[in-house]
Amino acid sequence: MPTPSQHPMALLARFGHTERSEIRADFAPSVLADLRASYLSDDRPWVLGFSGGKDSTALLQFVYYMLARLPASDRKKPVFVLASDTRVEAPSISQRIRKELALIGEAAEQDRLPITTHLVFPKLNDSFWVGLIGRGYPSPSTKFRWCTDRLKILPSSHFIKTIVDRTGAVVVVLGARKDESATRAQTMAASKIEGQRFRPHTDLPKAWVYTPLEDLSVNEVWTYLLQVPSPWGGDNRALVALYKQAGGGECPLVIDTSTPSCGQSRFGCWVCTVVEKDRSMEALVDAGEDHLEPLLDFRDYLKDVRNKAGARYDLRRNGSVPIRKSTGEQMTNTGPFTHVTRRDLLRRLLEAQQQSGLSLIDGDELAAIQEIWTHEEHNPQPPDTVVHIWKHVYEKTPMPPDNNVDTPLSAEDELLRKVCQEQGVSFEMMLRLRDVEERFSHLKRRHGLPEEMREIVRQETKDKDS
Repeated sequence: MPTPSQHPMALLARFGHTERSEIRADFAPSVLADLRASYLSDDRPWVLGFSGGKDSTALLQFVYYMLARLPASDRKKPVFVLASDTRVEAPSISQRIRKELALIGEAAEQDRLPITTHLVFPKLNDSFWVGLIGRGYPSPSTKFRWCTDRLKILPSSHFIKTIVDRTGAVVVVLGARKDESATRAQTMAASKIEGQRFRPHTDLPKAWVYTPLEDLSVNEVWTYLLQVPSPWGGDNRALVALYKQAGGGECPLVIDTSTPSCGQSRFGCWVCTVVEKDRSMEALVDAGEDHLEPLLDFRDYLKDVRNKAGARYDLRRNGSVPIRKSTGEQMTNTGPFTHVTRRDLLRRLLEAQQQSGLSLIDGDELAAIQEIWTHEEHNPQPPDTVVHIWKHVYEKTPMPPDNNVDTPLSAEDELLRKVCQEQGVSFEMMLRLRDVEERFSHLKRRHGLPEEMREIVRQETKDKDS
């Protein structure tokens, strides 16, 4: 029997949450019942995607209250709350995610619920600035969205695979709704299995996807959030204000390529150049968030510069010249950004950072960019190029420390680099393959290793062909 302080009704009352307030929206009991039945149906742990927006907040709130109402003896399955920080999140959302995760973790521990919070990041070599400024990948577009795999899918997939390796299977619980867009409704309908709560994950073996809010409307989600208090002490009205101020939707936690991308008006990466205009950032600036204006200006420049004459090399990264299929003529300005463009982008980024007072690029990313520039095969840059650009913007302020990049390379890595150069193989790809092999080396079951290694090779081939 639960103690008086841990009794479900006592927990609900502590937050001013009574049975009566909970059922003012008639859909809530059915959602809670479905969650309860799903949770108790098997022993697969849950990974709950949390993006900080309205849908994932409502989902987590439902799950929290469902668990609180279960007898302690039935709370056997862990629920991993997974959030992803791309390192280029909209500042307001990044701050909210961190604050909410801290509150959720503290409340779950106090209420003895099997909920833990986890924040994942892209690897340093996969970060946006290392790709864009370091390697010269062009600003993402609908035709070449190189950022989604690196910033969103790989970090989340790695976490999910770790849970699968430990437990044998997992259910990924998402706040996706059919009402969100026609594209999302079609995607969800196409993957749904009639009569089943769960559908197989498109890319990850032994992972299943569950979307308990899929039939709710946006009005029902807001009704629930405004009528039912946050069980971990979060401020749902502040979330409403954030949406009103920015006029945007949310980017879901992206777990595979079938997850619909962000819409035209959304919270997400502040550097996103896939959309024509960042209406959320524009609305925030119009609402008085003047310190965000340098970020908006930089994003707009980033979108325009990819098509600017002379901003990109004519050769692809693999040394080939792209040919237009219709005419057979050579295509120009279609390769990676030139070093002149990359240096200019770094200067502009640092100026935006200085003017906004926000931290936009870390010391480890700056060091990684310099490492790539120094050892680039076709046009190596001086080893102090990044330092000179930093001093040009910040003058006497020292660069932030590098906490992740080991420089100089070890003797083993130097030998590996030399062999890769001789064989025409990507050194960075070999480092990533080695990291994966080391990560799996201590496991008795190495399930998923071949798939992850194939994905790294596939991504490298895709990059070279761009």
